Amino acid sequence: MKKILKLSVFTAVLALSFATAKAQSQFTTNEVRQFMSKGEQNGIEIILNGTKPEDAKDAVEKWGKKMKAKIVRDKKNPEIFIDNAQMPTVSANVIDMYAIITPIDNGSKVTIFSDLGGAFVSSAAYGSQYAGLEASIKKFAKDQAVVVVEDQQKSEEKILKTLNGDLKDLVKDKEGYLKDIEKAKALIKQREADITKNDADQTAKQQQISLQQQIIETVKTKRATLN
Repeated sequence: MKKILKLSVFTAVLALSFATAKAQSQFTTNEVRQFMSKGEQNGIEIILNGTKPEDAKDAVEKWGKKMKAKIVRDKKNPEIFIDNAQMPTVSANVIDMYAIITPIDNGSKVTIFSDLGGAFVSSAAYGSQYAGLEASIKKFAKDQAVVVVEDQQKSEEKILKTLNGDLKDLVKDKEGYLKDIEKAKALIKQREADITKNDADQTAKQQQISLQQQIIETVKTKRATLN
C-alpha cells in the first residue's frame, strides 16, 4: 500500500512538473481604454504567464532602463512611471510610459500607457506608433518568458541534483548493507565453527568430569579403609 501511495505521489508531482514546464509561446496584446493617473486613456495590455507581480514590476523597470528612461516606483502608487524612454520605433522623441501590473492566475497582466507628449498612443489615432509600441511590448513579454523558463530550468536542475544526490546516498547505503551482510555471513560461519568446537570441548570436558568423579570416589574409598 505504501509503495502504491509513493508511486501515486511521484506520478502527481511528475504530471505537475510537465504541466508547468510548458513555456509561454503566444504573446497576444489587447488594446484597452481605462482610467489611470492621467485620466481615461488608451493602453496596451499583455499577459506574462508564470511571472509573479513583483517580478513583473522588476522586469518592467529593467525594460525601462534599457530604453534610457528614469524609473519612478512608489509602493503606494499602482503605476510605474517610465520617464523619457527612448523608443525610436515609436517616436523620434522621448516618450513617457505608465505601467500597471495586475495579478492574475499563474502570472501577471501588464498594461502600458504611452504618452507621446500631450497625446496617448492608440491604434486609431497613431497606427504606426501603436504598431511599434506593440512590437516592443511583445518582445518585452517574450524576453520575460525566456527569464521564466531559465529560472524554471535552474529550479528543475536543482531538483535533479538533489535526486542524484539521494540516489548516490542510496547506492552508498546499499554498499554498506552488502558489507554488513558479508561481515554477518563471515561471523555466522565463524560462530558455526565455534559451536562445533564448543560441542567437542563440552564432550571432552564431560569426560574429564566423569573421570574426576571416579578419581574422587577412589580417594573416598581409600580414605574409608583408613578408619
